[in-house]
Amino acid sequence: MRTIILAGGYATRLYPITASRAKPLLPVAGKPIISYLLDSHSLPDRPIVSTNRRFAEQFAAWRDQFGYDVELVVEETCTEEEKLGTVGAITYLIQTLGLDEDLLIIGGDNIFEFSLRSFLDAYHGHPLIALSDIGDIERVRGRYGVAVAKGGQIIEFQEKPQDPRSTLASTACYIYPKEVLPYFREFVEEAPTGKDAPGYLNAWLLKEKNLRMDAFIFDTRWYDIGDRASYIEATQRYANADTWQGEDVTIESSVVKDSILFDGVRIANASITGCVVDHDVHLEGVTLSDCLIGENTVIKHT
Repeated sequence: MRTIILAGGYATRLYPITASRAKPLLPVAGKPIISYLLDSHSLPDRPIVSTNRRFAEQFAAWRDQFGYDVELVVEETCTEEEKLGTVGAITYLIQTLGLDEDLLIIGGDNIFEFSLRSFLDAYHGHPLIALSDIGDIERVRGRYGVAVAKGGQIIEFQEKPQDPRSTLASTACYIYPKEVLPYFREFVEEAPTGKDAPGYLNAWLLKEKNLRMDAFIFDTRWYDIGDRASYIEATQRYANADTWQGEDVTIESSVVKDSILFDGVRIANASITGCVVDHDVHLEGVTLSDCLIGENTVIKHT
């Protein structure tokens, strides 16, 4: 079995924080998101990290800095418009590397606390999908791939539905047997534009290929870091603090709550709530809430 860690997206919902930084390399309590996966779980064989040309050097620097034994594979895209998409990226790897073995596929922007060993032990030769029971229809609506499961098997899959039939959210952790790999290219060639996410693939495999698909339902913590709120929530969990601060941060006569402050941030006479503030930002005399503030920004009220 080979492991693929998907890290080729452009994370536009987190712009400008991710305009020049790969999302899986964002720090959560000072540690890159993707490092939680490699440090906390024993992965089968040497993992493949799949990224794009824009962020290839960043991932190479991360690999070398932390000494991870990973195979870095770069797709030749540099923009959101050019990206291959999740299933497209997997198809590219299958074809480029000639993969012909079972695949463990994990999203590089996810942090999960279930035992990966338990997940692997639950694999019995059929596609296996890790699912978190969110328990709230409103929280899954339009946000996650959703599975309907019965007797340990998935009988229906919806991709970010507005009318979800379940609260079982897909967590970007899958195992696909090698016999399924030829279907990836077939699906990519058939799928309409914008309908090539893993949820659509899984629904297609169930309906068109009549495959058995197994459910691995867990109840431990899981963070899908896709937007400002989820990024702050994960950081609060692992920093065990309301607000996380990087190095050389200065806060004077200010209130700062539920926020992330990167290195070199200066805040004076301000109120900051629910914000992610990038490197070397200066905020003075302002009230800001629920904002993403790009590096080297200066905002002053005079």
